[in-house]
Parts: sequence; C-alpha cells; structure tokens
Amino acid sequence: MDAAELKSRIAAAKQRLLTAENEMEAALHEIGHAPRADKTIISKALSTAFTELKAARQDLIDLEQVIAND
Repeated sequence: MDAAELKSRIAAAKQRLLTAENEMEAALHEIGHAPRADKTIISKALSTAFTELKAARQDLIDLEQVIAND
C-alpha cells in the first residue's frame, strides 16, 4: 500500500468515525425520553462505545502524524 492510498483510507475511516460519533451523540440525547431502566442500560453502552470511537479517532490522528513525518 502506498502513502496516497493509506492517506485515502485514513480519511475514509475518519469520516466513518465522525458519522458514528454524530449518530451516537444524537442517540444519547434521545435517551432522555426513555424509561429510567432503559436509560441506565443504553446510556452506559453508548458511553462506552463513544469512548472507543474517540480512542479510534486519536489513533488515526497519530497515524496521520507518522505519515506526515515520513
């Protein structure tokens, strides 16, 4: 895989992460209307997933920096 293809794939992954983050954030806001028991289960799962998305985004940023330095 050459550098241009790698950059393209990183950009696509970043876009997918952004979309997922936006959808999860909207879901978290909608939880406010759910019954309490559902809120506890759903909000914890979404919060965990959101944390993982943010970590994945940081990994991509780190990879971009490695590429930029080469």
